[in-house]
Amino acid sequence: MFKKALALIVALCLAAALSGCIVLRPGTAAGDQEEESNSAYTEIVELPETVKDKGVLLIGSQLASPPLIFQEEGAGKVKGINKDIATEVGKRLGVKIGWKQLPFAGLIPAVQSGKVDAGMDLIGDTKERAAAVDFANYMNQATSPLVRRGNPKNIESVEDLCGLSVAIVRGGVQIELAEETSEKCVDAGKKPLKVDQYNSPGDARLSVQSGRDTAFLGNTPVMRYISEQKATKNIFEMGGDATYQLQPIGIITAKNNRELHDSIQSALDLMQADGTTTSILEKWDTEDLALEQPEEGGK
Repeated sequence: MFKKALALIVALCLAAALSGCIVLRPGTAAGDQEEESNSAYTEIVELPETVKDKGVLLIGSQLASPPLIFQEEGAGKVKGINKDIATEVGKRLGVKIGWKQLPFAGLIPAVQSGKVDAGMDLIGDTKERAAAVDFANYMNQATSPLVRRGNPKNIESVEDLCGLSVAIVRGGVQIELAEETSEKCVDAGKKPLKVDQYNSPGDARLSVQSGRDTAFLGNTPVMRYISEQKATKNIFEMGGDATYQLQPIGIITAKNNRELHDSIQSALDLMQADGTTTSILEKWDTEDLALEQPEEGGK
């Protein structure tokens, strides 16, 4: 009922063009934000002429993070949550979406230099990144444990990992979760976690498959995807349903291109209000990672 009521409110705002009708966007930004960023758009903000004239919004991405964004094997076709979100944004803004494959570390520099118009991957909205680029957030990322099929150690949450070894990707935010969990284990009179760090997700998965590590703490949508795919579902499963380290991810744009950010944000706000974003997340079994629905507000 709430979603229907919200959609009606937004529709009335659009029809009447009431400047005082505001829908409050959930507080998702990690850094200091401008005051108006709390108010969700109730109509599309036109693209800057530089993008409109090209007719294409070029987005940089690794294109290698299923189910967020990846290329279909053998076909080179881009698929995933991010692709579906971006395609809908393009429709609402009246442009096609183009993709440019870049390493993750190169996404922010590419956006800042104008090599691409925007970046879209597993880009968490952290305070450090928000100081370098603008974020238009569309969902949350989270951390979950992936274990061997059969779950031999009966892992249902990270609390079950006391005294066991876990795999994480070097430099990932999961190290914080592993350290916090380890401290709680010790405080409860149990043995700490043994943390093994790997240079790639593939190496971390292999360590769990071989039995060296009990669980791989990784990004929730990716862990679910691995546990459900034909090629890997006989090898891995989820270590419980719990999620940890919820953090918004977004489409990034250059600080000197606020017009583009506002255009993208307006499309995302309307997609969230009318249920389009929820439908896309449900398609990819990630609806529990949706941002909070905006709430009605006004002056």
